Amino acid sequence: MSRTSFVSRLRDQVVRPLVHSALAEHEIPEVTVAVVVGTEFYSSLREPGETRWTYPDDGHEYVWVHVTYQPTSEGGAWRLGRSEDLHDSSELINALFQFGWAFEGWVSETTFAWGEERHARRVELGDLPEWMITGA
Repeated sequence: MSRTSFVSRLRDQVVRPLVHSALAEHEIPEVTVAVVVGTEFYSSLREPGETRWTYPDDGHEYVWVHVTYQPTSEGGAWRLGRSEDLHDSSELINALFQFGWAFEGWVSETTFAWGEERHARRVELGDLPEWMITGA
């Protein structure tokens, strides 16, 4: 499977539903979810005006998730893990657990959900699409 196909299917079939699970129904259309691959997040999204923070370039590509609430332009960014590691379903499950936990905290600190306790659905192995488990 190509890198582009993996990233877009991961975004559409796994990450976006996880993000939506922690949002109120009326918030979902207002949220954009990007999943990108690169050695550093901001160069991957090509947002030169953004404040930069980087990880040392260790020669690996990483999968990043960026979520933006459009009405207020509030955004959060998380590194899921090394691209090559996320093809292992157990590594992916662990990365999604960590992301879900961090995303819950981010949502409760935004202006649109300030102080609300939100919970993202925990992804289990059986929740993953078959192609992620078999590597097809």
